[in-house]
Amino acid sequence: MLPPKPVLSLEMILLDQQAPGRDEAIDLVGQLLVGGGYVQPAYVASMKARELTMSTYVGNGVAIPHGTFEDKTLILSTGVAVAQFPHGVNWDGSNVAHLVVGIAAIREEHIGVLANLARVLEDEAVSKTLWNTASPADVYETLGRPWQEAPDPAPSSRGEGEKD
Repeated sequence: MLPPKPVLSLEMILLDQQAPGRDEAIDLVGQLLVGGGYVQPAYVASMKARELTMSTYVGNGVAIPHGTFEDKTLILSTGVAVAQFPHGVNWDGSNVAHLVVGIAAIREEHIGVLANLARVLEDEAVSKTLWNTASPADVYETLGRPWQEAPDPAPSSRGEGEKD
């Protein structure tokens, strides 16, 4: 059995991108998700369809496009794709996105993924840093924090005759 895919990896982060509009930005992160094996190709259209009913712009220059509930069967594995647009993308006529974080999550995992992303990106200083970084590792370390496995606790010395 194959190990589970990581939710976010360096290969799923593109920096210094340009797009004429929201749909092209969604195409970019959607194709990353498709290429990474997280979603079927039709999921990209579902991400665009969601924008017609509800903008996924969340503030601080960040948009988190994701598919509609009806198309959750198009998701193969929980994953996140990130594209940075230093010059911005007109998202919904009144907001400009500099960081577009496409997500796909199986079962109820989308709630946790969205909550974790929102918690990290609600800090305007953090968001602005990610708009301009030249390091995919910075994006990975910042956005990957919430869902990376917690480090193993330090081994306990109880019962072994050692003191901390």
